[in-house]
Amino acid sequence: MIATNSEILELAIKIEREGKLFYTELQQHVDDPKVQEFLKLMEKEEATHEIHFKKMLETKEDLGWEQDENLKCLVKEKFQTDIFPPLEETLKELPRFEGLEKAFNFAIEAEKIAAEFYRMLGDACTDFEIKTHLALLEKAEREHCNVVETLKARVLDGLSH
Repeated sequence: MIATNSEILELAIKIEREGKLFYTELQQHVDDPKVQEFLKLMEKEEATHEIHFKKMLETKEDLGWEQDENLKCLVKEKFQTDIFPPLEETLKELPRFEGLEKAFNFAIEAEKIAAEFYRMLGDACTDFEIKTHLALLEKAEREHCNVVETLKARVLDGLSH
């Protein structure tokens, strides 16, 4: 089970890296230029978050996470498998409409899990500055969830017409 501050930060980096890759790949399966533009924005946001966690990892300070049992439980239950399945597999298995719907559903769930993860990291963190950054990251992930839900509706509505 993940227990150290470094391992938890590595997990956060992995979450953001996989999110970035997911949005990059999803762009190739969406025809709507506006939706592609939003997905590029989501890709950039994930890259920015990844950089932020890498900087935190470089500081190697004690953030108080190693003692938090709730956080350890969340990590064990939610993050022992990949958050984003390979998008190609999702889209190959299903007809286009259901494949995209499933892909967007995965993205929505992943954004919710990331937000909850960052909330718990913030709750357990003993450094005020990092606690503040985590609150902002949590808020950003919740906003991402709303954006992806909107994109999903737009794309699926476009396919049903």
